[in-house]
Amino acid sequence: MPMKTGLPAKAGEFELFFAEQFGPVYNYVRFRLGSPEAAEDLVGEIFLRAYLYWESFSGDSSREAWLRGITRNTLKTHWKRVLRRPQSIGLFDSISADVDIEGDFIRKEELRLLLSHVSRLSDEKQELLAMKYFLRMTNREIAKATGMSESNTGSTLHRIITELRKKLSKTM
Repeated sequence: MPMKTGLPAKAGEFELFFAEQFGPVYNYVRFRLGSPEAAEDLVGEIFLRAYLYWESFSGDSSREAWLRGITRNTLKTHWKRVLRRPQSIGLFDSISADVDIEGDFIRKEELRLLLSHVSRLSDEKQELLAMKYFLRMTNREIAKATGMSESNTGSTLHRIITELRKKLSKTM
């Protein structure tokens, strides 16, 4: 794929795309890497790649799906580069304090318990949850990305969520 180095024909289009997609991409990468600093660096790399290849987008899929592919491939490359397995973390440490101290404590504790249970899932299950809830992918998009059938994707996600709900109800 030839790399384009000039400003996209519609620079405003890329800026709007960046603004819309930064949050989901950052949250997904942060979840998969475990470090805010590493996530910031990798997200910068992801959007740089998107910018450089902006003009070569073929339109066979949505730009969001195209960016998700760049995101997943960049993560795979990163993991190979650092020769380590992907890890998930608890994101509750980035939640700001509210005036409702008791309610905030309860929410943080519920989130801590949830993330504790999520961290014990297999990498494959964690990846499915990350694609669904951080990248906001549809079951069809997840199926295409993973090679699973769409119905199997939906069933697997449902089982994972049911399993997490049962574990949470036992620990709360």
